[in-house]
Amino acid sequence: MSLVRMRGGKALLVAIIALLVLGDLVFAGQLIARRASVSVVPVAAAQAGQKAHPCNHGFYVSQAAHSKKGGAYVGGIAKSDLGKNGSCSAPLPAQAPASTPKASGS
Repeated sequence: MSLVRMRGGKALLVAIIALLVLGDLVFAGQLIARRASVSVVPVAAAQAGQKAHPCNHGFYVSQAAHSKKGGAYVGGIAKSDLGKNGSCSAPLPAQAPASTPKASGS
């Protein structure tokens, strides 16, 4: 009698495992279907849709910071008038321009 009971227990265990595996397959299929329905835009295409950088003083300061020439260089560019006229036609100088003292507004 215990032999029949053991076979029935194994069959029940196999049936439970089969149901769990089937559930996992259904869940994985839903994830794949959901992922396939989401439109993925490549990074290059997303960046192409963005505007070009603004031509202003911040552009030059950002370029100086990315050049990794040090804080004094970035500070010199930040204190300069580069880009304040709305034009980015001048290249980033190799050395920061000498700062010009500004008149106080008192």
